[in-house]
Amino acid sequence: MTHMTMRFFSLTFIGCLVLIGCSSDPNQSEFVRQAFTRNAVIEPDAEFSDLQSAGAPAYVAGLQNKEGAYTLFVRQTINVKGEETWISLDHLSLGIKEGMIIATRGFGNDIYAADVDKTLLALKAGHERAITEHFITPLSGSSRVERLAFRCLVTRVSRQSVPLSVSYTADTDLFSETCRNGQVDFQNLFWVERGSRRIVQSRQWISKETGDIALRLIVK
Repeated sequence: MTHMTMRFFSLTFIGCLVLIGCSSDPNQSEFVRQAFTRNAVIEPDAEFSDLQSAGAPAYVAGLQNKEGAYTLFVRQTINVKGEETWISLDHLSLGIKEGMIIATRGFGNDIYAADVDKTLLALKAGHERAITEHFITPLSGSSRVERLAFRCLVTRVSRQSVPLSVSYTADTDLFSETCRNGQVDFQNLFWVERGSRRIVQSRQWISKETGDIALRLIVK
């Protein structure tokens, strides 16, 4: 799938709450469940509401393979390594490093940890083409830990404008990261702001079952 065919969300979904459904998988959050059945509106988590009221950085997010599956994430913590924890309305969690996902919780087929440093370096450098490595450790629910290694090609696709608010539009370079390991392949997309080199919008692969999650930074 290319950037021309992506179903990216717009900022009009910022006020959207996700819906509650039913699932036999206790690891899945209500955000994931609602993609299958829709019954009621979720009440925001108290900590999420406090962080949002305090003006914490925020993303609007959407599962790309589930129509209407949108939610908000706010930044909860950041450590000395620059690794951030972001939480959603209904207890989903993302680990993020400079805009790249390094962990997920609550999706049902989660990333325990990921090493994305080489791709981050390539995105910051802004080269037209770079070969990198991407390592993902799935959260399998068993005691066996399997670290998946991927060989990736990072390519600059085009220059694009990304509206982050009514008053601010980011001037970005769109990069594609195509990764393979002989058994699994996926593609990530990153919109990197010129000048600041921050990732302001992305589409990132979580797992075969969950698919991709799209993130757009909210700028006030």
